[in-house]
This record gives sequence, C-alpha cells and structure tokens, in this order.
Amino acid sequence: MLRVDHEVPDLKALRKLGFVADMHFHTSYSHDCKTSVKDIVAKARKLGIWVAITDHNRIGGVLEARKYKNAPVIPGIELCSKEGKEVIAYFYKDTDLKRFYDTRIAPWLKDKNALRSSRTPFRIKDIMLWLEQERCVIHMPHPFAPHPRKAYPFFRRQRHKPLLKGFDSIEVLNCFEPCKHNLSALGWAVQLDKGVAGGSDGHMLNALGSSVTVSKARSVKQHLDNIKRGHVHIVGIELKPHQRALNYAKGTVATKFERGFTGGIKKAARFPKKAPKLGSSVFLTK
Repeated sequence: MLRVDHEVPDLKALRKLGFVADMHFHTSYSHDCKTSVKDIVAKARKLGIWVAITDHNRIGGVLEARKYKNAPVIPGIELCSKEGKEVIAYFYKDTDLKRFYDTRIAPWLKDKNALRSSRTPFRIKDIMLWLEQERCVIHMPHPFAPHPRKAYPFFRRQRHKPLLKGFDSIEVLNCFEPCKHNLSALGWAVQLDKGVAGGSDGHMLNALGSSVTVSKARSVKQHLDNIKRGHVHIVGIELKPHQRALNYAKGTVATKFERGFTGGIKKAARFPKKAPKLGSSVFLTK
C-alpha cells in the first residue's frame, strides 16, 4: 500500500508505524552546503529518524558518519551527469559505496570553485550502467525540477527511454519543489510502476525530517527493499514559493558565495511546525 500525505510529519506517531527516514539530505561535503555531519547525526537521533546522506558527487559525509557509533545514516550519493541530470544511489553498505566511488568516480573528478556547476564528466548512460552492477537502489530525484535538472522530458526522449528501466524508484515528495511537481512525479512513478521515496533535499539543519519515508522495516535493508516495492508511507510539506527562495538563498547560494568569494544572506524561512488548514493525501495500492 502506497500512501502520500502532504502535511507536516508527526514524527512521534510515524515512528510507531515503522522505519522513518529523510531520504535526501546534504552535508558540508556538498559544494553548496555547510551543515556539519555531527549536527545532522545529533538532530536525527533527537528526532528519532534515519537520514540518507546524499552529497553531490562526494561521499565524505557518509564516511565521517562512521565515526559516530550507531549513527542513523543510510549511505548514499547524488551524482550529476554531464547532461545535468541527477541520480541518487542508496547503498545497503557504506563499504560498497566507498568501493564504487573509489573505482568509478573519484579518479576522474576535479576540484571546482564552489560557484561552478556540480556536473561530472560522466554521461548518464554510463552512470546508470555502473550503478546497475552494484547492490544499491537507483533513485531519480526531483524529476520535474527546473532546467537543467528536469529529468522528465529528458527520459521521455526515444533515445533515453531505455535508461528508465534502470531506475528502481522516483522521488515524489521533495520539500523544495512545488506541490504540482511532486504530484506529477507521483503520477509518473505509478505510470512506470516504479518504487517511490520522499526526502527534504535539505541543505540546512531545520529541513531535516520535513519530508520522510516510512515503511514497516527493522533495518536499512528492509527499508530500501520496501522503497523498491513501493510499500511506503510518505509524509511531508512543501515550502511556499517565498520560503523556497529564502532557504535556497541562505542554504545554497550563500554557501557558494562564501566558499567562492564572500557574503551571504542572514536569515532563512522556517519550516512550518503545524499542518496547514488545507492539505492533500494520495492513497494508492501497488
């Protein structure tokens, strides 16, 4: 049973249902984020949830999390292809992620100024081919995001359609996407008979847990398997347009400028603590 609720997650109640995880979060190892791994782990423990660390083209955040005993972290990475399309890979074991990264990714990456694009020199078809040989869940984030990250029209083209077979799941609730984009992603995932997941895509600590994926699991392995099958309950709330702009400016743009030059924006919008008066829920069976 797949269920998606567009509302502020009641984490205490959701924890009673099973495994709760924010499946898309960045750390200071991403070029556009300065939130420390230590703070992320501490807050995840406080909230009683897991967090998938999915830094841009880097795995330093996952490796640092090893230092904290029993850190509630799911190992992942968000890779950006030469074409500007992004793919998240959730690994069952951080050792497998490290081996994959050290052999396939790290030797070919170059250090970039923080203001430059996060694109890698790898074509999307090569990234997909490599990941299909790994024991991981291949996930498509924010398929209706603005260009150039927008994946939907890219994978609808005849020459790219075969690549869709390699994806195990699609992100259907991202806090930094408008509700209509998330609903479109959900409809597409159902049409393709893909698994689904939701995550905050947070770059700042206040975003952690604002979109979560819940399943009846007792381990990371069971949770990732449930995502692939679509046996999940996703709960989260999208930011309003002005909140998205402020948080993006503070968490991403300001970080790029601070690392590339100097400057920044002082305040960012807060995530809502109460559910809005009007929300939407989607119930689907799969």
